[in-house]
Amino acid sequence: MFKKLVIILTACLFAMGVFTLALADDKKAEKAEKKEEKPAHDYIGAKKCSMCHKKDGTAPSWEKTLHANAWENVDTLKLADEKKEACKSCHATGVTAKGDFLPHVQCEACHGPGSDYKGMKIMKNRELAIKNGLIIPDEESCTSCHDKSKAPEKFHADMPEKFDFEKMKAKGIHDLPSQEKKK
Repeated sequence: MFKKLVIILTACLFAMGVFTLALADDKKAEKAEKKEEKPAHDYIGAKKCSMCHKKDGTAPSWEKTLHANAWENVDTLKLADEKKEACKSCHATGVTAKGDFLPHVQCEACHGPGSDYKGMKIMKNRELAIKNGLIIPDEESCTSCHDKSKAPEKFHADMPEKFDFEKMKAKGIHDLPSQEKKK
């Protein structure tokens, strides 16, 4: 009788061990899936960017642009909510990790989510900042919105037929940080 009890207990312990390992594998797989779903970098919002970029003139000059008020431009059209959803890809920046909506074409709409390059130590090293998610806007990044074929004609009849990247690049959307001006 004792032998049977030992065998049954051993079998139960073995089964529990297998079950525990299976659960652990499931949790690892679940964590891996969650990591894949999470964006590489998170948005932080223009308020956080301006903490440093106010001093170098970048933030105040951006605040005077149409980009800084891009979401109001949509709201004044009194669009139905479903049309506003369609406008978010160009007239808003995204959503922070906390779930806060970032209206307007803020810094990160052009330069990429800043959670991993926002630190002064990283920002002072352009190569390191790029490795941590900083995007240096180019023609392709601008025309992802500034392309008449992507805009609902009903609302963007005044948009130029072709976006002149070289002209706009020379004009600039905001002042460059003072250390870039020196170069």
